[in-house]
Amino acid sequence: MELIERDYILCECPLKHLVDFVAKLEDQYEITVSKAPEICLTMVKAEDSVEGQAFFLGEALTTTCEVVIGKESGLGIVLEDQPERAYCIAVLDTLSKLKDRNWPEIDAFLNAEKAQIMKAETEAHTKIMQSAVDFKLMDDAHP
Repeated sequence: MELIERDYILCECPLKHLVDFVAKLEDQYEITVSKAPEICLTMVKAEDSVEGQAFFLGEALTTTCEVVIGKESGLGIVLEDQPERAYCIAVLDTLSKLKDRNWPEIDAFLNAEKAQIMKAETEAHTKIMQSAVDFKLMDDAHP
C-alpha cells in the first residue's frame, strides 16, 4: 500500500477503530513518546495551476507527535487538534520502518478501514447524484 493511501486511511477512519488497533500493538512493542502530541501551525504549500509556481496558501492547525520503537522513530501529523490520532499515526509510521513489523495484521486493519471508507464515499456520492438535475434534459421536456 502506498504511503499516501495509508495516510488517507489513517486520517479518515473512525478514531475509535484506530485507537483500539494501536492499543493491541502497544502490547507487542515498547513504544517511547519522544515528542508528545502538540498543536502547531503549519504552512500549507500549494501550486498555481496555470504557471506551476509554488506558493503558501496559509496556515493550518495541526497536531504532531513523534515516537520511538527500538532504534526507529516515526512522526504523526494530522489536521486539527487530534492528539490521539497523531500518536497512532506516529506509531504506525514507526512500525512501517521496522524490519520485524507485523504487516499482515496492519494490512488487514488498513484494508478493512479502506473498504468502510470507500463504502461511505460511494453511499454519499449516490445520495448526491439522486438530487442531481440534468438541465439539458429539462430544457428538452418543454419545447
